[in-house]
Amino acid sequence: MTERVESLLTQLLEEQRKTNQLLLMLVEALAQEDADPDAVPATYMDGSRVS
Repeated sequence: MTERVESLLTQLLEEQRKTNQLLLMLVEALAQEDADPDAVPATYMDGSRVS
């Protein structure tokens, strides 16, 4: 494979990883939807825990 193709594949893989992370965060947020709507959120939108 040429160096250019390898570089493009590496970039594509990194973008797929970012997309997968966002999808995981969405699934986790949707799973929490059944919780009490007046409750204080347990995580921020970036996925980090509220302390």
